[in-house]
Amino acid sequence: MTYIRTAFLWHWNLLALGAGAVFSFLSGQPDTFLPIFLAAEILYLGLLATHPRFQKAVDASLISRQQPLVNHAEIIEQIRQRLTPPDWNRFEQLRDRCLSLNRIAEQIRGPQAGNSSPIHSMQTDSLERLLWLFLKLLYSRDALQRFLSGTDKSGLEAQIQSAQREIQEATTNQRTDKLIRTLEDKHDTLMQRLANYQRAEENREILAAEIDRIEQKVNAISELSISARDPADVSAQVDGIAEGVSVTEEAIRKLDVPPLFDSETAPRFLTQTE
Repeated sequence: MTYIRTAFLWHWNLLALGAGAVFSFLSGQPDTFLPIFLAAEILYLGLLATHPRFQKAVDASLISRQQPLVNHAEIIEQIRQRLTPPDWNRFEQLRDRCLSLNRIAEQIRGPQAGNSSPIHSMQTDSLERLLWLFLKLLYSRDALQRFLSGTDKSGLEAQIQSAQREIQEATTNQRTDKLIRTLEDKHDTLMQRLANYQRAEENREILAAEIDRIEQKVNAISELSISARDPADVSAQVDGIAEGVSVTEEAIRKLDVPPLFDSETAPRFLTQTE
């Protein structure tokens, strides 16, 4: 119902609906024209309310109204304090490269072009989204690394072998079922911990690969500001990168990794300092 209500209350729809009603009565044949306009209205509501892009736009609007304003400065400071100096420096170097290439592009475009061109706006929005994803991935990988560093894998494997021997000895010596079940539960818990460790190792490798890939995407789209002149070409490349980012974000959500924060809106990494 939210989609239908939003489609109905769109100001252009209300204007068209009112105009149709007025026309029907002024024509002197409301019995003929009113059903036609009502049928057209129902068709419009059905088509627009079920359109995926319209639904996404409505959902995004609702979320933006429901969620409190995000203090990106606090979030970024939290990330900076958690990351190792090499990881934070890696992010800053990538952002500085974007800023440097933007300044070169401004020089090439000339002072009269400014920063309001379609190409510049598309690139800046995409770069800031990519930089935000890059920083969040660094944060998640760091959290996984801390977990792995604090867990002794070889110690876990040794405990599993010891638990297996205990079960074997208890079974051989015909100990009570309660004791054997307790030992088996201990063994299962250790196996689960080892599986968690192995899954974290795999997810860390995936994150590392995604971080490298996003870094190259940032470099690629930054360099577009130097060489690209056709807005259509830039738009196509930016759309392709944005689609890839959406796929990456969805894939990361399915991994057992620390949360990437609730904010989908990227901080203004580039525009504030331009």
